[in-house]
Amino acid sequence: MAYVALYRQWRPQDFDALVGQDHIRTTLKNAINSGRIGHAYLFSGPRGTGKTSTAKILAKALNCVEGPTSQPCNQCSCCERITAGNSMDVFEIDAASNRGIDEIRDLRETIKFAPVDGRYKIYIIDEVHMLTTEAFNALLKTLEEPPAHVVFILATTEPHKIPATIHSRCQRYDFHRIEAGEIKKRLAEVVNRNQLKVDPEALQLIAAHADGGMRDALSILDQCAALDTEHVTADKVCNLLGLIGHEWVWRLAGALAKRDSAETLLILDELINMGQDVRQVLLELAKHGRSLMLFKVLPAGSSVMEMYSEDQTVLAEQSAQFTHQELVDMIRSLHEACNEAKWSPEPRITAEMALLSICRRVAAADWEALIARVNALENSLASGSMPTVSVPVQRKYSEEQPPALVQPSVRQPSAPKPVVQEIKPVAEMKTASSGMAKPVFTGPAKEEAGKIWAAILKELLADGKRSVHACISQGEILQLDEHQAIVGFAAKFSKERSEREDFRAIIEKVMAHVCGRPVRLQCVLGNSETSLPPAAEHVEKTNRAEIAAPKTEKAAAVSVEHPAVREALQMFGGKIIKE
Repeated sequence: MAYVALYRQWRPQDFDALVGQDHIRTTLKNAINSGRIGHAYLFSGPRGTGKTSTAKILAKALNCVEGPTSQPCNQCSCCERITAGNSMDVFEIDAASNRGIDEIRDLRETIKFAPVDGRYKIYIIDEVHMLTTEAFNALLKTLEEPPAHVVFILATTEPHKIPATIHSRCQRYDFHRIEAGEIKKRLAEVVNRNQLKVDPEALQLIAAHADGGMRDALSILDQCAALDTEHVTADKVCNLLGLIGHEWVWRLAGALAKRDSAETLLILDELINMGQDVRQVLLELAKHGRSLMLFKVLPAGSSVMEMYSEDQTVLAEQSAQFTHQELVDMIRSLHEACNEAKWSPEPRITAEMALLSICRRVAAADWEALIARVNALENSLASGSMPTVSVPVQRKYSEEQPPALVQPSVRQPSAPKPVVQEIKPVAEMKTASSGMAKPVFTGPAKEEAGKIWAAILKELLADGKRSVHACISQGEILQLDEHQAIVGFAAKFSKERSEREDFRAIIEKVMAHVCGRPVRLQCVLGNSETSLPPAAEHVEKTNRAEIAAPKTEKAAAVSVEHPAVREALQMFGGKIIKE
C-alpha cells in the first residue's frame, strides 16, 4: 500500500478531534442536536486550520445512518465513503479550476436530483473566492433558496474577496490560528502513536514555525522523520527549514546591543559563508526583536511568547539592553531591509547597511544630553545673556587658497579642514533709514568669514550658477554662525532676487556644502556709507540705461528664445510683454 502523509493520516474524523476550534465545534454540535441545520455555510480562515476537515465532518454528521448526529459513527457505509472521498452525495469542487459560469450552471442542474445514499446532497466548494463575478451571480438564487436536501459549504482563505450578497446568504464561521502549545500537544500524540523519536525542543520549533497551521506542522514533522528515522533533534529541524538557530540570533542581537559594528559584520559574514539566506537572517532577527519587545511588556508565561520558544534568561538579559523605541526602530529597519533585499542584486549589501545603521543609532542618553543643552541655551536667552561657544565649521577650501572670485578651468577642491569659529551674539541690524548694517566680526573671525564667503561665491561659479552669483556677490557677509548667514545689500533688486525661492535654494545648498551643515540665508537691505563696488555700480547703471533707453526696431526683433534673453530672464525674473 502507498504511503499516506501524516496530515492525511491524522485528519480529524469527528468534532471532538478538531484542535484549536472550540467555538466552531460547540456551535455546529448544538445546531445539529437542535435540528437547526443551515442550507449554506461559509468557513473562512488561514490555511491548515481545519476548514475542509470540518466540512467533511459536517457531511458525515448529516448523512450518518444514526444521524443527523453530532457524533458520526465513522463505521457505516456513508461515513466510510465520505472519508474515502467517493461518496455520490458529497461533491468537493475546486473553485480555482472550476470558476466559470458554465460550471455553476451545471451545478444548478444537478442539485435538483435527490441524494443517492444519504439524506443530503452536500456541495463543498473550496477556495470559493476564486469564482468569477458572473459565477457568483449565477449562484446567488440557488444559494439563497436551494432544495431541502441540499447543503452548501463554502471554504476560503480570503473572505474579503467574496461579494456581500454571498455573505448574507451564508452562516459564517471564522477559523482561528492554532496556538503553538496545542500544536505541540497534537504533534506529541502523533509521535507517540507512530513510534517516532523526536526531541521536545524539535517539536516546539516545528510548532512555532507552522504559524498556526496544523497541516503545516504535520507536513514538517513528516519531512523531519524522513530526514532521520532514528532521532530528530532541534538542530536537524533547523537545517531542514533553513533556520539559522537561536544561538546565532542571540549573538547577532548581542553585538547590536553593544553597538559593535565589527562583530556584527563578522557574524553576518560567518552566516553567509555557512550558506544561510540573507533575508532569512534578517527575518529571524526581526522575530527575535519582536520577542524582546513583547518580553518587556508581557508576563513570562504568555501564550504570545510561546510562539518563539526562546530562553527566558536570554530574553530578560537582552531586552534590558534596548529601550522600547530602539527595538521598534530596529524591527522597522529590518523589515525595510527584507523588502529591499528581495529585489536587490546584492542583498548582502542591503543587510550590512541595515545592521550598521542599527549599530550607530543614537542612544536615549545622547538625546537627553542634547535636550539638556537646548534647555540651558533657552534659559540663557530668556535671561538676556548669550554664552560664547566654539563650533567646528568644515570648509571645503584650504587656507592657502585665495578668496578671489575667478571661475577655475578645472574644479579641484582640497580636503575639508575643520576651523573653529567664535560665534558671538547677533548684533542689532540697522534699517534702511539709518544706513547699512556693519559686520559683527572682529579679528580672525572676520577673516575666516570672508574666506568662507569667498569659497561660497567660488563654488557658485564652479557650478555654473552665473546668474545667482551675479546677485549674491553684490552683498556683503555681515554675520555667519552655525544656523544662519546674514548678507547685507545696498541694492533692493539684488536683495529681493536673492531671497526668491529658486535662488535661495541654490545658495543655501552651496553654503551647506561649504560649511558642512545646513545654514539659512537671511538678506537685509541698507544704504552703505561707501559707494557701491565697481561691479555693482556697473550693473545698476547698465540696468537703468537699458530701462530708460527707447526701444529700437532691432531690440524689438529679438526672439524670446535668444540665449541672452533666456539668461536675462533667469537672472532678473519677470516676463516678456509684446506690444
